[in-house]
Amino acid sequence: MEFTAEQGFLLGVASIFLIGVLGELIFKRTQIPDVIWLMIMGVFMGPVTGLVPRSFLEEVAPFFGAVTLVVVLFDGGIKLNITHLIKAAPRSGLIASVGFVGAVTVTALLTMIAHKVGILAEWGWIQALITGAIVGGASSVVIMPAIDQSDVDPDLANTVKLESALTDVFCVVGAMTLVGLQGSKAIDRGEVITTLVASFGMGLGIGVIGGVMWLVLGRLWDTTRHRYPMTLASLMVLYVITERMGGSAALGVLAAAVTLGNAPMLAKRLRLPEGAGLDWEVERFHEVVAFMVKSFFFAFIGLMLYPPWSLIGLGVLLAVGLILIRIPVIKLACRGEQWSAGRRALMTVSMPRGMAAGVLALVPWQVAQIPGTKELPIVIFACVFATIVFFAAGFPWAMQRIEAENQDSKITAPAHPATNSEAFDSNAKLTNPSSNAAADQPVILHAEEHSRPSGSDSDLTDGQS
Repeated sequence: MEFTAEQGFLLGVASIFLIGVLGELIFKRTQIPDVIWLMIMGVFMGPVTGLVPRSFLEEVAPFFGAVTLVVVLFDGGIKLNITHLIKAAPRSGLIASVGFVGAVTVTALLTMIAHKVGILAEWGWIQALITGAIVGGASSVVIMPAIDQSDVDPDLANTVKLESALTDVFCVVGAMTLVGLQGSKAIDRGEVITTLVASFGMGLGIGVIGGVMWLVLGRLWDTTRHRYPMTLASLMVLYVITERMGGSAALGVLAAAVTLGNAPMLAKRLRLPEGAGLDWEVERFHEVVAFMVKSFFFAFIGLMLYPPWSLIGLGVLLAVGLILIRIPVIKLACRGEQWSAGRRALMTVSMPRGMAAGVLALVPWQVAQIPGTKELPIVIFACVFATIVFFAAGFPWAMQRIEAENQDSKITAPAHPATNSEAFDSNAKLTNPSSNAAADQPVILHAEEHSRPSGSDSDLTDGQS
């Protein structure tokens, strides 16, 4: 029995949503990332059965990619809490910076080797660096849910989550900047620097101004019905305006999102009325939209994994290179830290690529028609798939090592007699069990705790990705 085009489309959309929900339920029990099942379903619907033709995907990719990029930037920006960023930046910033540079270097070298052996045609160092910037950072969309639903101590969790948030920013800004420079044909060193400064300054300025304007005007919209649609629409308009004025559109949207995510603090400094910014209901609505976009996009990645097999193999090779370079990066960045082998193992495996890399893979050809990049999405999507598979296998293993170390530390901890003050504290707890309950609560918020409209600052993020 054959289905009509409309029936097939509806069944496909329903399948994506169902797999997305089931994937999250499976993740809670197995710690296997939910996006794996979405990509596998995409592979089945595309390359395996041919239910979704590649020509159709290539037609919708530019529009789908643009919307997804705005959502990814907004999602990443509202999670960058400035206060926590300042506190955790030294360690996380070092890991993110060293990791990004290492990933760009390895990727650029491997793609140049692939060009020498004939896998990549019309390839040069600018294409190699763009590819490196695209896959240069870990995905916060994949990592943050895994960390939130696992028993990771707050210090380690904040470090890993902030690193993934920062590298998302590095990837978007770095790749978009290189694509813009290639499109502008800026060759002279002074011209390149001028173009960079102008693009960054314009994007940052427009983004911050747009964010502050939203804080002032946002109270005019009904919270439950209009605020989120108006926010998303404003960011899309901001993207277009910034790009038309010659600024970095990605940086503009990101700056506006960071402004909105830190609205309570900024509102106090700017003496804005109370209630400015994103409230709990808006953030919950954004989670639904982000879930839908994430489900569609990871299924899209699987749908696009068509041959040639040489490009898919190159993507897997890039994933292996990223995994191998991650080991010395963590050793170098964590030198001097008194962290156990299990904690270092968790940081090592926390390197899956995701939505940012997938969206950026579409940009070089669609935006600037850079030679040799038309088939680049296949390479990037294969790399994303392979790194997520590695994370799915490595994350449970690292968590088992951490749990074993915690058990060993409990067994080997020396017993010591209680001092008078300790005995007094113990008796106080017995007579008033609730007096110290707040002190026993975990510092980091988990996924279940995010369902409350608390506005807590105890975690790195203000909302779950």
